[in-house]
Parts: sequence; C-alpha cells; structure tokens
Amino acid sequence: MKKLFMLLAVVGIFASCSKETPVVSTEPKAQDQEAPITLSDGGADGEEGIRLSLRLDVENFEEVAGGFDATQQARAVFPTINTGAADKKLIDLRAYVDGVGPAKDRLMGMIYIYDRKENKHIPFNAPFRVYNDGKSIGYDGLVSGFDANGDYKKYFATMVKRKMQDCYVSVIIGNDPWSLNFTNKGPHIISSWDDGVTLPGNFVMLRSEANPLWWRDNKNGKVHEISTLNNTRMKLRMMGYLMMLRIRNTFPQYIERTDRGKRERALRPPMWTRLDLSPTLSAAQEQQLSYDNNSGTRFYMEPKVVDETHFTGKNKKSYIGQPNRYGYMEYKQTLMVPVSTTPRGELPAKGDYVVAMYFPQADDYGSVAIRREYPFFYDGSVYSLAPGSSYQTLGDFNNKLEKFRPKVGSKERYKKALNNKVYYPIIEISPKSVSSPVPVKPNSWEASQYDYFINRDPAIKWEPIP
Repeated sequence: MKKLFMLLAVVGIFASCSKETPVVSTEPKAQDQEAPITLSDGGADGEEGIRLSLRLDVENFEEVAGGFDATQQARAVFPTINTGAADKKLIDLRAYVDGVGPAKDRLMGMIYIYDRKENKHIPFNAPFRVYNDGKSIGYDGLVSGFDANGDYKKYFATMVKRKMQDCYVSVIIGNDPWSLNFTNKGPHIISSWDDGVTLPGNFVMLRSEANPLWWRDNKNGKVHEISTLNNTRMKLRMMGYLMMLRIRNTFPQYIERTDRGKRERALRPPMWTRLDLSPTLSAAQEQQLSYDNNSGTRFYMEPKVVDETHFTGKNKKSYIGQPNRYGYMEYKQTLMVPVSTTPRGELPAKGDYVVAMYFPQADDYGSVAIRREYPFFYDGSVYSLAPGSSYQTLGDFNNKLEKFRPKVGSKERYKKALNNKVYYPIIEISPKSVSSPVPVKPNSWEASQYDYFINRDPAIKWEPIP
C-alpha cells in the first residue's frame, strides 16, 4: 500500500478552532548544511559494528467534543466514541509502508539523535518496518552512510566515545519521504459520515521526542547497540491537531412548486458554500519541518508560503517582503452542504457533513469560516418555499470559529489547541422565515438558473405533496 497513515472514522465524530494573525514568512529557515544521513535496513556495514535499535507504538488521539475553553482544556473528552468497534475507539490510526525509495516495503521517516552536552544533532532518513497490523514500527540496523569528511561523522564519534551519555533520540513520520517538507493535503470533505471513512494517506504527522538513549555491548563486545534507555518503547503522537468541522444545514428539508395546478415537493438542494481560512493557520500554509536543539530537542514547523495548491488567496495586501500576504484563503472546492437529517448532538452521526483539516502547528491562530456562494433555494424567493410553511432565507448565525492570540497586555485568555488532539466544532446554518417572497429579477442569470433547477434538473425529484 502507498498510504502512510489511514485514519478510519468508524461510526464516529469530530470539533473546534480559529481568528486573524500576523505575517507568514515566504522563505524557509536555513537547515543543516549537510543532508540527512540515509540509513539502510538490516546488516549493512556500519560504524565499527554499531547497531541502532528502536521500537515505537502508535498512540491513540485524545478526542475532544466542543471547542477551546478559557483554560485551554477540553470541555469534554470522548476517547471511546465508536460504539460499533470492538475496541471502542473512534479513530483508528495505523501506519502503512510508503512504497517509495529503495525500500519499497518500508515506511520512510526521520530519526534525530541529539547530544545535549555538545548541543549537536544528527538527522537520519530511516526505513522503518511496520508491525502489529500498523500499530507499531521499528528500526534495527547498523549506523552507516556518513560523509567521511562531514561534521555528522565527527558528532557521532563524540557521542560514541561517551557511550551515548546525555544523548537523546526523536523520530517523526508522515513528512514527505526523503524530505524536510510536509505537504498538507488540504481540507478533506466527508459528505456523509459513516463507518469505514478513510482520510488520505500521509494526512497527519506523528512524532516521538527527547527519548534518552543508552549503550550496550553484546557478542563479546564485537557489536555495540544504541537503543532507548531500558529498551523503553517510544510513543508516537500526532504533531499539531486535527479538526473535524461539522456543518449542519437546518433549513426545512423540502421545497415546493405548483405544476399545472398541482402542488409538488422535492428535497431542498444543498447550499453552495465557501470555506475560508486565515493565512496564518497552519492548515493554509506550506511548511517545512525543523528541529530545535534549544527547545528541549523538539520538532517544529516553519511556515514557508501560503498554500495556493488547495486555496486561492483573496484580498491581497502589498507589504514589503510579503509578496503572498492575503486577507484570507478561499478553499478552491465548493462545499455542497445538504439539509441535515440527523438531530444535533455534541458529536456527528451517520450522514453528517464533515470537513477534515490537519493543523501541524498547535500554537497557530486565525479563523475558519463559511459563507454562502450562491443563493439558490436559500434566498427567501418563491423557490425557497417550504411546504406548509413560509419562504426561507438565510438567518443570522455564527459562521466563524475563532482561535486567537490576545495582544500584549490584554486580559483575554489565549484560545489555543493542544498537540495530539482531535477537535469537533459545529457551524450551524440557520434559516429565517419571511412572509412575502423576495423577488427574483426577470431575465437575470438567477432567473435562468432557477428555470433549469425547477423544470429540467434531473437531480431534483418532484413528488405530490402527501
């Protein structure tokens, strides 16, 4: 399989976040001068028989119903939502092989070994084996591949001389194979929430950081092994947070027309909707993976430019040094949000309309919003009439999720996300009844579109009103 991660949304649910924010840098931060060392798998020649052996387990997400409260804690945690699964887990996260590079049957990731005493680190591209049906991965091979004249070889020799004392290991998977970049897959529309829904491969990144190393000799001292202290299994947790945005359309389910004196009804078509993100949210950016020796050996994401693969920049602002600064980013795909047929609850139900978005940077901030793109059947016109009721137009509703960082000196609390969390916010599209229909201008584009929808569109199925 060519998927790195498969997130199975089983009978389940997701919620929350986002406002405006500052500048997105257009240049990547300078990385190590040397390229990462590429490790081989198995018995390749190594540095004097030094073997690196690591085992990692994929941890479950912590799942949150609701948004961010003032204390930055989840209002409610639902780690066991999926009543249809034997293990009672909502989201099933598993690792699969990449099928890229020379190791087609391996999962490519990165290993960073950090010397706290010397404040130096060495990055490795590594092929991991996948175990336990995707719930565990491991690397076991001889350390090799150094440039004979490079600094990394010298760093490693210094660590080995101290038998890895004061040295730590961090691992990340899900970044672009053989690269320090991460390609965000953009918003993923789940038009009908149900068992077995799968998010795209490499949708999220998992990491394990600052695990202490130790050294041991075996085979009469001929082979030396580096592993985690006491052979502790490392824990892989999601970097950043996942938002599963549920959009509920609460308009009346049916529309009405009169054809040759007979009243008929049809299901109200979906509302044409646009999704907008602030350019400072990490889900709307192209980002580069970086590693900081000075922050406790942590991975972090460095913004490069806004994501113009999945989004279109709007309201461009011409600031010096900021050629790609926009007021907001519009998702290129139109959301077709149907009328909801399930009752409102804290968590989605089967059939709900959900948009999945991955934010690799937990401390980002900005807003996520929706807006109506076209008015058809949601404009208070004669074509919006609900049987036995009145004409329906768009009412007042909160169309924005705000995640903001207060200004210096402000007493407002900072609404921010936490790593390894799945949030499940709701935006509810609310109607407003009007007693008299809003006129549609004759011979206009809107009138011609309505003529097609009402009289010739095969997708709209009319039936006699019971």
